[in-house]
Amino acid sequence: MKKITTLVLCGLMMGAISATFTSCNNTNNENSAESAPVKAASAKAAGYKIAYVQIDTLTSQYQKCKDLEEEFTKKRANAEATINTKGKNFTAQMQEFNRKYQSNQFTQQQFEAEQARLAKLQQDLQDLQARLSNSLQEEYQKEFQALTDTIQNFTKSYAKEKGYDFILCKSSGIDNVLYANEAYDVTDEVVKALNKRYSKAAPQKEEKKK
Repeated sequence: MKKITTLVLCGLMMGAISATFTSCNNTNNENSAESAPVKAASAKAAGYKIAYVQIDTLTSQYQKCKDLEEEFTKKRANAEATINTKGKNFTAQMQEFNRKYQSNQFTQQQFEAEQARLAKLQQDLQDLQARLSNSLQEEYQKEFQALTDTIQNFTKSYAKEKGYDFILCKSSGIDNVLYANEAYDVTDEVVKALNKRYSKAAPQKEEKKK
């Protein structure tokens, strides 16, 4: 799940900063032909203010990411435990059915009735497994979307506050940055700010649960 989280977060952050890139291009395009060389020279001299975030680090240190991972790890474990318990019960009934069948303890009518019952029990178990899986997936997608929205919105406000034209993302999975000077790594600052905001919101969530 962490790998998926990293890939999607990186994609969202790249999408968030693309608006800044477009804005810069639009601003330059609005200038006249006469002023274009001057603006180009100025931009080249000043350069864009760029920073980058290590997404792997962000997802491993941002408390909201860790809480989400922990929450759904527990929910998956509970769902698996439920299925395993019912699965063992079904297996025991199948073994008993086979034992009685091999020792000729069934009449034809009893055999057909028990066979039908076990077939339905097996189908019910498969349906339950599918429902639990789909429910967890839908719930995770909803929570994950809220998480990515938080990071995306924060990245936009952070870039504006710090005056960055671009905030790139680096990760071990989809690293579009071939080289980056560590002096422009703002990961720790971003993580600290996100955790500070999240820690303030956490007590409110706990109160609502009560």
